[in-house]
Amino acid sequence: MQPPRRRDDLDPLPYQAEWPSLRSAFGRVDIHSLAAFWVRETRLSGAYLEFGVGAGRSAVAALRANLRDNPDTVRPFVLFDSFQGLPPLQAKDVGSAQFKAGDFAYSQEQVQAFLSRHGIPESAPVRFMPGWFEESLPAFRAADHGISRVAIVHVDVDLHASCRVVLEFVTPLLQEGTVILMDDWNAFAASDQKGERAATREWLLQHPELRLHDYARYGWHGQAFTVERIA
Repeated sequence: MQPPRRRDDLDPLPYQAEWPSLRSAFGRVDIHSLAAFWVRETRLSGAYLEFGVGAGRSAVAALRANLRDNPDTVRPFVLFDSFQGLPPLQAKDVGSAQFKAGDFAYSQEQVQAFLSRHGIPESAPVRFMPGWFEESLPAFRAADHGISRVAIVHVDVDLHASCRVVLEFVTPLLQEGTVILMDDWNAFAASDQKGERAATREWLLQHPELRLHDYARYGWHGQAFTVERIA
């Protein structure tokens, strides 16, 4: 039997395939297979929420992995982004050599076209939620979208302030075993005082009922966790 081959550089190999290392350039693609496999094997169901969509590369990988492995149990795929790039840096993140306001700006139309070019069908359960997180998340009513819990949360927001808003938003939707992908875990030279690391530390202090367990590292930048709820 021929081993599975990637269609392109955004195609996550099935978990059962022979992978390159998750720390390789394909790590940020194959991590979506690992997340989808976890959801399947632990019998989870729920939404996929992505915060910080950029060009749509991670969305393509996540959709391919979950439409393959969890076609009936992971849905909808909700993509939150300003579609104007990063907001102005605040407080802990001011002075960053990595990020500035306006970075990663792609319009919703550009992302939709990108998904289409990579074979994501129009019938896929994808929903776009444009706006700055401070405005779009409070206005989002999960129940109106048929969402009561999340299976996978992809956080690719780079900045401390954005990450704090996102984590508070997803808190009531987390279940035992939810996978959280922190795509910029090692940004800001992996400082615990900045970016996603600082935001996560502060969030966990405010929510002692939650624990995060290491699941996998990917690329040079990312860290995957699973959620435990303490009774």
